[in-house]
Amino acid sequence: MKESTKLPVVLSISFLLIFLQTAGAFYSKSLALFAYAGLIITRVFSLLPKFVNLNDTDKGFSKAQIVSVILNASVIFILALIIISKAFTEMTSTKTINMPLAGIITFIVFVGLVVCSFIEKQFILTALLSFVIITGFSIPIFKSIFLLDYYLSIFFAVLIIIQAIILIKFSACALKKNFT
Repeated sequence: MKESTKLPVVLSISFLLIFLQTAGAFYSKSLALFAYAGLIITRVFSLLPKFVNLNDTDKGFSKAQIVSVILNASVIFILALIIISKAFTEMTSTKTINMPLAGIITFIVFVGLVVCSFIEKQFILTALLSFVIITGFSIPIFKSIFLLDYYLSIFFAVLIIIQAIILIKFSACALKKNFT
């Protein structure tokens, strides 16, 4: 596959997977699935600076794309903080999670991420993290599954924060290096 078509294909598949994971989080009432969708979003945003370098665009448009990556990563960072806050405030409540739906959606997203990892190698770790959700929801580790949902959502939110900080730093360095 040509380099010019790899990134648009991966971006298209990834955006479909983000939508699927978010819809699965909504219908299964799982905060962990929502946080996992955020992790996929940060992984996709890390591809966008490569996409800027592929296109033969003027410097102003490339600069705007990199600035938008920084702003979007900042919003994702704030979203991860909200996920952590929500997980801590609702940890004592009981809720019903549709575990079969969460497992099926996450498995479909896993397959999509495996396809993406054949095209762009950086999706391998994100794909493997799907097994944390699938295993956690299928094997009763905790007395109540909703506790696992909150712990997983905090874990994924911390990963989102780390990924967003790395992405902001990388994009700021690229902006400084290429456009000053």
